[in-house]
Amino acid sequence: MEVAIVKSFSYEGGGGNGAGVVILEKQVADEKKQEIACRIGLSETAFVLKRDDNNYDVSFFTPVSEVDLCGHATIAAFYYLAEKGFIKGNNETKVIYQNTKAGRLKINLTFKDGVYVLMQQTSPRIYNDLRDKIKQIAKSLNLDERHMGLEGCQLYPTIVSTGLKDIMIPVKSRDILNSINANFKAISKISKENNVIGYHVFTIDEGTIYARNFAPLVGIDEECATGTSNGALASLLYSRALANSSVEIIQGEAMNEKSMVFVKINEVDNILDVYVGGKAFIENYLEI
Repeated sequence: MEVAIVKSFSYEGGGGNGAGVVILEKQVADEKKQEIACRIGLSETAFVLKRDDNNYDVSFFTPVSEVDLCGHATIAAFYYLAEKGFIKGNNETKVIYQNTKAGRLKINLTFKDGVYVLMQQTSPRIYNDLRDKIKQIAKSLNLDERHMGLEGCQLYPTIVSTGLKDIMIPVKSRDILNSINANFKAISKISKENNVIGYHVFTIDEGTIYARNFAPLVGIDEECATGTSNGALASLLYSRALANSSVEIIQGEAMNEKSMVFVKINEVDNILDVYVGGKAFIENYLEI
């Protein structure tokens, strides 16, 4: 079985988060998918089965478990399908749908000067804030409580989802963000207690949003670009009037894998429709 390794959310020709992409001719058992994802060893692998020209069934596996949705693996999968001619286009934007455990979600594929993928997220849900757990969260990041929050506004760690639930955690500077020495065991414990995938830690520096993502509970200590988490983050910041409806988020700086995630929010009748996109490239292939 051939596996394409695709880097999603690349930035200035580098960076990007690697995902495995497996094109299936027929459905295979989840146990087999999990075995393949474990052998590949990347944070997520997407398994894609064509239903018809406009619909694809997509499932996502980390090395240790299945997840309902994955942003960077979605970008990787549909970039690969377009780049290799499984989906054809010429100077146009085509609308395709992926059927996932998070629902049926729209994909906009733009064929112009290469391939650009924009994926729809589920409608954002902003859950409770965790102001009563700031000390515990700060300790799990080896930070002081005074490092938490954003300068000039009151924003607490908050659970948000656009497909997967994460804790959005503001810190006061880019230096603080990059200095984090995460305690993965403690993060896993807090994540499990709050029924979330992990932490999405962020700051705003001179108008630019920077983020780091930690999800050791599902086998991902840190990754350099996360689509669903940044969709959730942009939704939170937009709802608090801290970001515009279109933002670019830099992630992976502390890993020397600087990546860029673009988020676009359309608001109609107080309902947010969130899209995440970015550039990608095929890095290599594996035989499994």
